Amino acid sequence: MQRYERELGLPAHRPAGKALAAVVAIRTELDNWVTASPRRGDSRPNHWALDTRTNKLRANFLKIDSEIALTFSNMALGTSNQEKRARTTRTARKAYDAIMQLREGTDLSDVESDKLEANLRRLKRDLESLGQIF
Repeated sequence: MQRYERELGLPAHRPAGKALAAVVAIRTELDNWVTASPRRGDSRPNHWALDTRTNKLRANFLKIDSEIALTFSNMALGTSNQEKRARTTRTARKAYDAIMQLREGTDLSDVESDKLEANLRRLKRDLESLGQIF
């Protein structure tokens, strides 16, 4: 938390003289901070860029999560049990939505991007056949 305050300007407030005290945040300040967060193609200073290690972790997460989401969508497509179908469809959709949000701030190589896009196209197609609306 302190790192985000220091490096990314997270708007958090602490009681005077108590660096390790509970943190107070104002919703409008947080909303503004999130809105102003860097996006791909931003020309913000380097301190806004993800460090290499964090970016690599995010890229790996996207790859793995897309494969897990595909596993869940395949499970949903392959079962006749309506409860299991609904549960696994919800899980796959949550993963899809999380991936769509997280990929915006992640720099991917061309190979990583191509693989992720292929997984997402397949996942979206599976989810649409399971009744999900995009």
